[in-house]
Amino acid sequence: MPEVLLRNLPFLADGFLITLKIAGWTALLGTALAIPVALLRYLRVPVASQLCAAYVGLIRGTPVLVVLLMSYFGLPAAFGYRTSAYPACIGGFSVFIAAYCAEDMRAGLMAVPPALVEAGLALGLSRARVLRFIVLPLAARVTLPALFGQYVRMVKYTSVASVIGVNELMGSGVLVNARIFEPLPILGVVAAAYLVVCLAVSLTGRRLQRRLDFPGG
Repeated sequence: MPEVLLRNLPFLADGFLITLKIAGWTALLGTALAIPVALLRYLRVPVASQLCAAYVGLIRGTPVLVVLLMSYFGLPAAFGYRTSAYPACIGGFSVFIAAYCAEDMRAGLMAVPPALVEAGLALGLSRARVLRFIVLPLAARVTLPALFGQYVRMVKYTSVASVIGVNELMGSGVLVNARIFEPLPILGVVAAAYLVVCLAVSLTGRRLQRRLDFPGG
């Protein structure tokens, strides 16, 4: 590895930390947003269910870069507020990944056999308690692998954040390469860092599956 690249490793490390922060906050906020969207669609709440379906369809049909640019440029211009690149990045990514997580969660909810719901109701449980104690735990078992797959995708999506000025890992690598023009070792370091994070997320999901005795682990 060239000595000049070694001198730039601290700068790349800062970008790597920003990538981890973006991915972490996005996973947290995106999952939090996905839960009510999935539940509203599963319960078929009038109007709200249709609105959530439209949101999921719109976002899933839109490239992540377009969502990111809308979050940073489009919405502030339309509604007259100011934002910086970092929160706009997290907000855009969260809205984007939430649509995919919500669809995975809804699929998990729909996978619960109706006979189990009917059995719970026959035992005198309210619909709310059936949802809480029967449907949600079973749906979580089905959904967990897909959710961690989305988190891995989110780590990769962070590589476009530099378009709006966030110096995450990929953006830092581009800046370093512009100074020293050593694309192969720089891209090698960047790729290795993404690989490590994605493998760590995947392994965490698999271990959680095995620990909780989830199927598919």
